[in-house]
Amino acid sequence: MKLDTVLPSETFRGMSYGDWIAAWHQWLVSDNPSYNGEDILFLRGNVNYRSVGDKEDDDGPRYLDPKAVYDRTKDNGETIYEGTAILIPILTSHFYIGDFYNGRKITSIPYLRYVTNKDTNGGSVWATIMKKGGRVNKIVSDLKEYRFESPLYLLSIPRNSKLRNKMDYPPNPGNYHAITVGYFVLIKFLSIGTYTLRFGGTNGSAYHTNSIYDIYILKKRKDNVVDKSDHIKY
Repeated sequence: MKLDTVLPSETFRGMSYGDWIAAWHQWLVSDNPSYNGEDILFLRGNVNYRSVGDKEDDDGPRYLDPKAVYDRTKDNGETIYEGTAILIPILTSHFYIGDFYNGRKITSIPYLRYVTNKDTNGGSVWATIMKKGGRVNKIVSDLKEYRFESPLYLLSIPRNSKLRNKMDYPPNPGNYHAITVGYFVLIKFLSIGTYTLRFGGTNGSAYHTNSIYDIYILKKRKDNVVDKSDHIKY
């Protein structure tokens, strides 16, 4: 199965991978991180950390079940039209000026780049795709070639962000100068059919992520509207 993916050195719709992953991070912390019929589908990893005391506003230790999988299959899958691109965030790390890393405050751009890259190092990554009735294939032959660093960008986190309280270190609402590093693959399009995507990874410490999506590709309609009312879940 041959996929039409954006190569690491390519731009797509006038944007590099670094630009796309900055846009993806802004989407992740938005008030509505769901697909609403745009011409690109952003996927996400297992952002579902919980406080030990099961209180979202608890500032204490947080945990993620090591066997947890972000399951977006069957009725919870994503329905899109042919021609829609798909951005897959396999393993990511993001920090911002004023954030903390191992107890030390990040106050400079060079240190911000250093810690964001360091937090991504080590571990392993994987990403596979299977078309219904077919066999499992790697999305690209070598994921190590798909590690990217965003430029410095302004990240705006709204108070009603859907996912910020599910992150390992919940950020406060506000505007931040941020950098994202990670392994990403951008698929330009998939032909009509049903696909299962599995992706995830671990870094050199305790962080891990594991996701599985069913993607339903439909023939493009003239009005190009997708009814997602029954599929949006967080």
